Amino acid sequence: MTASLLVLVPVALLVIISGFCFVGCVFDSHGLGQSFTTYSDTDILANPSCVAYWPLSDSPGQSTALDVVGKALGNPHNGTYKSVLTDPALFPCPAFTLDPSGPVDSAFAPGTLTIGAPGIVQGDTLPPHDGKNPILTTAMLCNGGFVTVPANSVVNPGVFTVECWARPEWTAAAAPAFRTVVDSRNQGGGQFFGFVIFVNEAGNWEAQLGGTGSGNFLVVTAGTATLQAATHVVLTCDGTNAAVFIDGAPAASGSFATGAFAPNTVAPLVIGVGAPYLPSRTQPSDNNFFPLLPFNGTIQDVAIYKAVLSNTTISGHAANGKGNDAG
Repeated sequence: MTASLLVLVPVALLVIISGFCFVGCVFDSHGLGQSFTTYSDTDILANPSCVAYWPLSDSPGQSTALDVVGKALGNPHNGTYKSVLTDPALFPCPAFTLDPSGPVDSAFAPGTLTIGAPGIVQGDTLPPHDGKNPILTTAMLCNGGFVTVPANSVVNPGVFTVECWARPEWTAAAAPAFRTVVDSRNQGGGQFFGFVIFVNEAGNWEAQLGGTGSGNFLVVTAGTATLQAATHVVLTCDGTNAAVFIDGAPAASGSFATGAFAPNTVAPLVIGVGAPYLPSRTQPSDNNFFPLLPFNGTIQDVAIYKAVLSNTTISGHAANGKGNDAG
């Protein structure tokens, strides 16, 4: 057989096999999964109800946590990165008990913060620089360090959805404590205003919301937070009812017995720590002062919407964020 025939025979066979496949069968791609790489653009930025979005993918050394949605609308609600390097008087966060009935409410944290840490949202990528694999955008790695956003009503609507990705990175042997991802609360006159999302002392995802009327607040407790795992956490509130979603699935819900949700319009919104309603620490020896309830781990893509996102939308965000095509 000549060399030319050796080349032509495999080509001819390929044509014949291809013909049989496309004429006689349909290839079923169901179940193989389709990669998804435009989470930020498709799921967050394209949603008209989004009022603020902090990717926390800013360049190392940058002091501003950019609100991408606000910037696009001409009114950015930018945050400021804070750490032991920028504000040493605020740190360390003490291992401190706020409630005598509990074990440890606030864990010790040195106040560290890394901007440009490896991202945890698989579907949140930059265009490929090498023409092959997209590059995962970065995130904020914190242990006491945080972002603070000045108080304003735009990022604290009365009907809302708060969405974030977080990876708890403490160990199972760590002392029980509240570890906060997002906190926008104020208190006064015996009343709490606003909302908070954290991992509670029992190790469960939990949200608390302040309501109208003295002493009125709602607690919604979901399942156990998985350590070392990137988790999609969502809190929705229609003014009366609230729900927590974990990785796209409804996890817990609750309703105000009386009154309605009361937004925070006085204290800043903070990411990575809690208790923004407390006075700021002025020296490291202060205990019951802001910041407390520090998160230890990675946080990325915090977004706020002025609407209750549907269950389908939330599950789609979770799938796309994990790099799976929800469509």
